[in-house]
Amino acid sequence: MKPAPIDDIAHNKKIVIMALMVALGVILHRLEALLPLPTPWVKLGLANLMTLMALIYLGTREAFIVTLLRVILGSILGGTFLGPTFFLSLVGGLTGTAIMCGIYHGGKGPFSLIGVSICGAYTHTFTTAICVYFLLIKQTSFFVLLPFFFSLALVTGTLTGIAGNLLSRKMEFPLKYSQAG
Repeated sequence: MKPAPIDDIAHNKKIVIMALMVALGVILHRLEALLPLPTPWVKLGLANLMTLMALIYLGTREAFIVTLLRVILGSILGGTFLGPTFFLSLVGGLTGTAIMCGIYHGGKGPFSLIGVSICGAYTHTFTTAICVYFLLIKQTSFFVLLPFFFSLALVTGTLTGIAGNLLSRKMEFPLKYSQAG
């Protein structure tokens, strides 16, 4: 039996790491559902930590795959698949990931992982609010809640970014993309 080429081993390792990130994202998503929160629409965004890790260790494409799979699997396990919550989470997650990728790959700008995470949290919150307005509520009074939601996005984005910094320091494999140096 021939040994696998190095490229195949690296590719397989990447798939295993991505699968672990998806699984951890789903676990965080489901744990978050158990936490008592001030309103039914508020989520901490703990699962976004895995998207952030996928972005900095694996790349943009993989960050989108992790986001997509964790939202789909989390909603299936939570019983919200193809419901309004699923679509809001999917659109918010994908737009948040897009902004995080754009900012992270924008180079050595003013953003650390904390800043990248906060931008993703704000984008997720804003996109979700726009979708709720156009698809569900259609009343401008809904936007009175945005300062509250943005305040929470600042807190949760900061916490996710701090956790990302701490976790990235503990990881034992090299960053694919780094803003360091």
